[in-house]
Amino acid sequence: MGKFQRSKVTTRQPGSAPAPTYTVNDLLAQANQALDTFEFELAHQFAMRALQMEPQNLAALEAAGSIEVELELFNEAKEHFLQCVKIQPNSGYSKFMYLGQMSEQLEAISYFQQGVNLMIAERAAMPQDLTKGSEYLMLSSKISSALCSMTDIYLTDCCFESNAESQCETYLAQAIQIEPVTPEVYQTMASVRLSQQRVDEAKAALAQGLALWLGSDPTEEDGPTPDYETRLALVKLLLETAMYDEAFTVLNGLIEENDQVPDTLYLFGWANYIAAEEVDESSPTAEEERQEQLENAREALNACVKLWHTTESTDQPLLQHTQELLETITQVLGPEIEQEEIEGGEIEYEDDDEEMN
Repeated sequence: MGKFQRSKVTTRQPGSAPAPTYTVNDLLAQANQALDTFEFELAHQFAMRALQMEPQNLAALEAAGSIEVELELFNEAKEHFLQCVKIQPNSGYSKFMYLGQMSEQLEAISYFQQGVNLMIAERAAMPQDLTKGSEYLMLSSKISSALCSMTDIYLTDCCFESNAESQCETYLAQAIQIEPVTPEVYQTMASVRLSQQRVDEAKAALAQGLALWLGSDPTEEDGPTPDYETRLALVKLLLETAMYDEAFTVLNGLIEENDQVPDTLYLFGWANYIAAEEVDESSPTAEEERQEQLENAREALNACVKLWHTTESTDQPLLQHTQELLETITQVLGPEIEQEEIEGGEIEYEDDDEEMN
């Protein structure tokens, strides 16, 4: 007869919690499902549970960090990504991109450069697949975008560095070599040329960038149209270079896409205000054109002020300039038509003609 063996039975003390039946991968899968429905708080809870189980798990650390970026918990996110760097310093570019975005000046440059180096190495090992949507082209676009971010840092926070201008030129040249058909590169180049007071070259760069996407469907996935924020920045450059027709074309597209953004309405009002000042005085309808532009400006700027308060914006310079423009417009056009409530809760508009009747 064989030797008798007792079966192993897991026992627990009365009152203790049952052993968990889920794994780190299960929790991260739940976090991803929550992210798909934009439930960031819930996703964060799953990621943090995963970290409690395995504090050095790279996937859990990156998941927690990326979710914390969405929740604007930047200190926590940065700490998690720094832990990722300690564990895996020589591969995985995403953590360096996040760290670059959350850092400043030369520290940000350093993180971006590490990420760019890793992406370039990864790209070199790929087949050169130029099919739309391929991993090769997607990675090329990420490299180019990172180089543009590094250029912007040298244009702003690090503009007083002795090598700022040469670094901008180096990054731009590298970005164009890697991804020559991305609008962001030419928009960044225009910013650099304006800083160098080379306005004609800035206009040429803007025109080249616009030609790559203007007229395409902004809702097309992986299409050439830049994102909303990039197009807002583009409008500012177009106004600065007196490319007014192009500015209005981009603005109209932005408003059609989303007319509840204070910055967009501010720029639309500002563009109309500038257009009023640029009216050809020799035109027989100059005064009518000017008045129409100013009325359009006032309508957009009033809507901007309302949205500024509704969205609880903190951009005080935008609000201040908007109010200054409205005051100037009122001096030219006079006060807006007053509204009075009448019986029944309706609004009655009074103007000079009604007063004369």
